[in-house]
Amino acid sequence: MGSSMGIQQSMRLGESKDIYYYTSRTLSKQSIPTIVDNRFYQELTSLGAGSSTFIISVDQGISDIILSAKLPEQGGVVDYTNLALPRGWIYHLINRISVRYGSSSQYFWTGSQVLIENLREMPNPTTRDQLYELGGALMTTVGQFASDNMYAYAYLNLPHSSPNGSMSKPNPFPSELIGQPIVITLELNPLPSIFSSSVALGSVAGAPKALHSAYFQVKQIHAKDAGELMSMPGGRGSAYSLPLKAFYQNQVDIQVGNSSAVTVPVGGQPYNLLLTGFRNGEVRSIFFWVTKASDVNPASTSVPFVKNYDNYILPKDVELLYNGTVYYRAKGGASQMWALVSTETPPLLQCTVLSLTAGAAPIINTPKVANWTEIPFAQVFEQLSGAHMYVAGKLIQNAVVNLSITLPDTDRYNISLCYAYNSTLMFSEKAVEYVF
Repeated sequence: MGSSMGIQQSMRLGESKDIYYYTSRTLSKQSIPTIVDNRFYQELTSLGAGSSTFIISVDQGISDIILSAKLPEQGGVVDYTNLALPRGWIYHLINRISVRYGSSSQYFWTGSQVLIENLREMPNPTTRDQLYELGGALMTTVGQFASDNMYAYAYLNLPHSSPNGSMSKPNPFPSELIGQPIVITLELNPLPSIFSSSVALGSVAGAPKALHSAYFQVKQIHAKDAGELMSMPGGRGSAYSLPLKAFYQNQVDIQVGNSSAVTVPVGGQPYNLLLTGFRNGEVRSIFFWVTKASDVNPASTSVPFVKNYDNYILPKDVELLYNGTVYYRAKGGASQMWALVSTETPPLLQCTVLSLTAGAAPIINTPKVANWTEIPFAQVFEQLSGAHMYVAGKLIQNAVVNLSITLPDTDRYNISLCYAYNSTLMFSEKAVEYVF
């Protein structure tokens, strides 16, 4: 037995580590003691359709930022009778958000994209489902529009932050190194536009025109002794780089099919898509979700008039080619298996599909599993809190990227794609900019 242990020890690389007693090699300590607070919040200036701006002054570490909203109570001109809202509705109230870190470039992301980013970054299915639930409760009867159901919370997934509260939590954004405030803009869709209706011709006349209240709130990290913080060295060439968990390019949408088709092809309808919208940089992964047009944007005269934003359709026979070379292939529904072996949080969601039966007033809700698709280029590596490993992606420059998928029928669908890049924020002389 001793001989076997000796052989195993001699054949394995690595240093000896004591896992009985703690030693200087197995202990570490925080070098800059900090205190966390989330005292700073700001009310939205526009509670209806329109734009609100959140300005965060230069003030040490900036971590998580959330949006909170409350619906008006039933009564007066607000009448929720025959109306419904889907689970996670606050993300679909968001048209788009943007951030500018001091003097940096400004980038935009849609609410639907932010929801997918949040879901895929959560450390496990339990926290993923809870985050989705906090985005707004499912409400299909007037009695459900009350109490805690009137509140909804969205995590604003920005390049420097992540909703992951576990191993992959990024270090805060060091705003003390920039000379101008962080500016976040939020654009809301009209509030009535996200409601479903069982009224003839889809009337949502009773829906509120504006939120009762809404605010931004930020979690900040302050050093106990500000003198221990870095001060940006003067002179050219001095800089500090903050590695990002990822930079998500604004979603690219591709429409396929038509709304009048009734024939279902044997095995489904194949599509060959040309992907565009890439920037110069290393793409770590491509992820996409497929929605039926009639779920997201039903005709105003349709009966039923219900919206199922998160009823993602699982494509089959997924294949991605780069300049004709196959980089990813998943026959049938195997994309879900390949994703499962690469993450602790599989790309699926327990959503609810709203529907109406002919001539019936109540809106019916049916549980369903919705799936999005992940196509990786980078090797799997679990980042640790307070540390960062650069993992290379696929450099895409002047290339032809094709995506082949098969959908259930020839109805009209929307394929929404997002490209995740390696990126850092580079600080120098009180300015900051993205480097790809």
